[in-house]
Amino acid sequence: MNLLPFMTHILGLHDPHAVEHSRNVNGLASGLARKLGLPSRLVEQIEFSAAVHDIGKMAINDFIVNKPGRFTEAEYLMVQQHSQLGANMIERLDLDPNIAAIVLQHHENFDGTGYPQRLSSDQISIGARIIRITDTYDALMTHRGYRPARSHQKAVSTMEAEAQHFDPEILDVFLRMRPNRNH
Repeated sequence: MNLLPFMTHILGLHDPHAVEHSRNVNGLASGLARKLGLPSRLVEQIEFSAAVHDIGKMAINDFIVNKPGRFTEAEYLMVQQHSQLGANMIERLDLDPNIAAIVLQHHENFDGTGYPQRLSSDQISIGARIIRITDTYDALMTHRGYRPARSHQKAVSTMEAEAQHFDPEILDVFLRMRPNRNH
């Protein structure tokens, strides 16, 4: 049984925007992983992880996940738990453990300021470093309840201004790819 369509469908029922976001992040991460010349098995793990990276949001109250406007500090702390919750869900499945690690680490920042473990540099799996970049790009390019979608150039400018959060070599390759969410 292929779990991926089922998992993305269930996530979409909880968060209607999640399916398109997951599809976009998947396409961008897959292209970036291939551009980096990663082994096919790792590319497949990254593709699967990108498609389910936000699966932990299913365990967070619908009101918070779909809230228009900014989160309160308490709500933001709850949303931050989605990485750990998602990894916990993935660990219960008969999948490569690297997938759970990528889901857990996809909000870690290269400079150690991310969450949930405050990992830095190569402590973060390469799959999570790739998804951190592609997830951020797609989030910036998408309308959110608290801000409009940004143009490609504004998204790139924002990411360059926050470059300390991203693996510099992977970010450079991503930006040279001239990312396009509509694969």
